[in-house]
Amino acid sequence: MDALNQDVEIVQELERQLERSGYFTHSSLSNQAERINEIESFLYGLIDTLIDDGKVQKEKLEEVVQKVRTETVERKEHFHAGIAIRVDGEEAKKDTFVPVNCDERMHICKGVCCKLNFALSVDEIEGGKSKWDLGQPYYIRQKSTGYCTHLDENKQCCTIYNDRPKVCRKYSCAKDTRIWTNFEKMELNTEWIENNLQERKIQLQGVYMIPEEKIEYKVKS
Repeated sequence: MDALNQDVEIVQELERQLERSGYFTHSSLSNQAERINEIESFLYGLIDTLIDDGKVQKEKLEEVVQKVRTETVERKEHFHAGIAIRVDGEEAKKDTFVPVNCDERMHICKGVCCKLNFALSVDEIEGGKSKWDLGQPYYIRQKSTGYCTHLDENKQCCTIYNDRPKVCRKYSCAKDTRIWTNFEKMELNTEWIENNLQERKIQLQGVYMIPEEKIEYKVKS
């Protein structure tokens, strides 16, 4: 028994060291990304100045930029660290949250919301309750089935419910058209689910619990 306990301690320490080393590496990558963002700010500022002074035609520039952007993505040369740490903004008003009776829907949806992906916050990462994916830091860890690692699939319940991430606490599927084509009639959006939430594989991007707005970089009008 002592040998078993010692092995467990070794594995736990190894995991702790791996998380610490990964955290350092990813923090360094994030710092580099911030420097790139700062360079972009100066670049776009310069572009705006040239346009305002009539030195560059806005429409022609946007056309060339879009062409270069498309070519860069097609060649897979665009830069992305592939990591994220969630920073929560102000709390939404309570009346915007729609409570959902999960028990009456579970036999239909099978807890499919637990297949949605999201980044953890610093507090959640350091708290140690929520496990993050070593292959996609610092997103919630998911099983090969696509379900969150903290979901007990047999009992269909969260094993860290009282300590679940903030994203899970404020998520409601009531208005999520990715999950329901008709929420009231409990009609699932099976087409979207089958196309996006199947077996967990290595991927370049995930499907996030809170839909992200598309970010477009362009000069001012």
